[in-house]
Amino acid sequence: MNITQVKRSALSAAISLVSLAAYSSLSQAQGELRLEEITVVAEKRAESLQDVSQAVTALTGSDLDVKNINSFVDISGIAPGVTIAKNEGFKTVISIRGIGNEANQNAVANPSVSYHMDGIYIASPFALQTDFIDVSRIEALRGPQGTLFGQNSTGGAINVISEVPDTEAFSGKADVTVGNYDLVKVRGTVNVPVSDSVAMRTSFAKYEHSGFAQNILSGQELDEANNISARTDWMFDLSETISLRVFAQYFNEESAGAAIKGIFDPTPGERKLAQDSNAHYELDSKIVGAIYEWDAGVASVKALASWQEDDILIERDNDRHSYLTNPEVTISEYSPETDKQTTRTFEVNIISNEALFGSVDWIVGAFYLDTEINISIREGLDSNRNGQLDGFAESFPEVFGGDVGFVSDARPQRESISLYGQTTWSISDSTRLITGLRYTEDDVNSKVANFFNPTPDIIQTSSDAVTGRLALEHDLSGDAMLYVSFTRGFKPGGSNLTYGNSDDGSPALVLPSYEDETINSFEAGLKTELMDGRLRANVAAFFYDYENMQFQATDPDPFQGGVANIAESEVSGVELELTVLLTESLILDMKVAALDSEIVADFDALDNVKAQPFFFGEEIIRYGLRENVKGNELAKSPDLTADVSLRYETTFNSGTEFAGTVQYTHRGGFSQRIFNNPEVDSVDSYDVLSLVASFDFDGGTWGLDFMAMNALDEDGVNSRMTDVFGVSATGEEYIAPRQVMAKVRYNF
Repeated sequence: MNITQVKRSALSAAISLVSLAAYSSLSQAQGELRLEEITVVAEKRAESLQDVSQAVTALTGSDLDVKNINSFVDISGIAPGVTIAKNEGFKTVISIRGIGNEANQNAVANPSVSYHMDGIYIASPFALQTDFIDVSRIEALRGPQGTLFGQNSTGGAINVISEVPDTEAFSGKADVTVGNYDLVKVRGTVNVPVSDSVAMRTSFAKYEHSGFAQNILSGQELDEANNISARTDWMFDLSETISLRVFAQYFNEESAGAAIKGIFDPTPGERKLAQDSNAHYELDSKIVGAIYEWDAGVASVKALASWQEDDILIERDNDRHSYLTNPEVTISEYSPETDKQTTRTFEVNIISNEALFGSVDWIVGAFYLDTEINISIREGLDSNRNGQLDGFAESFPEVFGGDVGFVSDARPQRESISLYGQTTWSISDSTRLITGLRYTEDDVNSKVANFFNPTPDIIQTSSDAVTGRLALEHDLSGDAMLYVSFTRGFKPGGSNLTYGNSDDGSPALVLPSYEDETINSFEAGLKTELMDGRLRANVAAFFYDYENMQFQATDPDPFQGGVANIAESEVSGVELELTVLLTESLILDMKVAALDSEIVADFDALDNVKAQPFFFGEEIIRYGLRENVKGNELAKSPDLTADVSLRYETTFNSGTEFAGTVQYTHRGGFSQRIFNNPEVDSVDSYDVLSLVASFDFDGGTWGLDFMAMNALDEDGVNSRMTDVFGVSATGEEYIAPRQVMAKVRYNF
């Protein structure tokens, strides 16, 4: 099925469901039912989801509970066009509408989807590993955010919004979940009004389960969970118009590591693998933030500051196979890779409370980021192919005297500052014009050393760009809005950990630094609430002109992988979000996205899989293996994603409230890299069915949930990864297997 057929099928299904919903709803008395209004802060100010002229998916706290969403990976496929995967077992990579981080093996390269917590930009990709704790709402903004969100948001932005401390009443909640795979999850939250002007809200979660997969050679269980989350949040009402909120959040995980099964591992069963080395994983993630708000009358001032630190250690079998079962593979292990990232951010924005000249709402702001990364990689590699690791050489001249592994020590620092402003001009009662501009300066200073260059190289890059947004909104009626928009997005360049040279007669394909990438986005959308608020249908269609996309490239020099830029790509698609109150007790929720992506300019790139048989001294041969990737689809861009859920709610004569949810999620197949190499890149689609039954007693004081997640035990591939360094091995990680759980809840 081609993309045109996919889009037609998706739209036909959507139209059919809308018609069904209309037919069912019309049997209800007028005005008897209405969907709850959803408030978002996608444009820095609180407003109805239906009043925002961009594609936004809002998942409420109730949605998170009903769909058992505990982390970022759980959102994959649920928000239309959003694909979230774990690469290498510890790097969470978010793609929205086919735009993500294709340079994930470079610690300096920014993701294309920015992550925010309560409006504060979170710089480290390791922080994406943390569990959601005491979350009120998650907003997924699809499309480039060229004005209001920094530092980089060419694909979109995700804002996780926490519950706010309440000075009015003492309250709390707790729950305990048990299930197969020895699952035990304990969570608790307490809200304490310390005084009339001070409140504290503290949450804690402990989560563990045994491994979903096993290394049959060592007996080690993989894909286990063993983590702790904690958060304390303090609200100080300094006056009637001024408040200060201070919070600290901590996450710790120490486990055996992820199951990354080599695609040529002959071990029967998707969750069985054979690897020579055991895996180990440790993560400490800390965030301290402060939010100051002042209602100054004509405008509101908000200042946001943060300190962030993430510390990670990884050990793993880097060839993803065993020498015993695959003697042709070269043994490779990471022992270890360590990353530490420390970030400081500060942002201030001023938002109008009263329209200028009676018709212009405005916002101005500034953003500052300073982040430091300390990364060290030590790879053991059986270079002489004798079936064992003979020692560790740390410089190139010793390669042929024994074994050598990839060695890299990098100390990059990034500093970024932005100034931005946006206005909304009410041309008439039904028409509004939005204009926004953002100016960004970004500087990277890196110290990079590896076995080719034991003495650190100093690499400096600078970027500056003007981005922005132009949009026109028009109210077709009181419950429908049509919008069109143009947005320009920008992601700064940076430095590489390794890079090629031309001394061997082959031109370098990976340079010491890589360029900025930009995106021009054209979008049209329709937001509607029909049948007296019982049906909400939002549609968006978009086209991207994408320049200098950053991707993980290979150089003719072995081991010299890094980030390079593809000249021009295009992405187009259509999305539908539909929520319908079919009856007083029955709710339909559907989200569908169809996507098409293509590299549209000639570009020669070297596939490290094809280059792998050729080593040192064969750089010219490797260079000759370059291929033109024009016409290939972009990585991690599924043609179709869909999430459909049906929820039934009722109250028994006893007063017990019951809710049952059936959820179906489809994530289409995609190519894991821009090479579209059928040997390693093709990732199949998967379909997941989940069931939840909930009972609430005593007015919601007590609750009991029964859950069957991935009820049909689908072995879908969450992500596939081909290492650009070392042996270029390819491994894949699977979604969680069937999990049957029971949860007891208590609210006070």
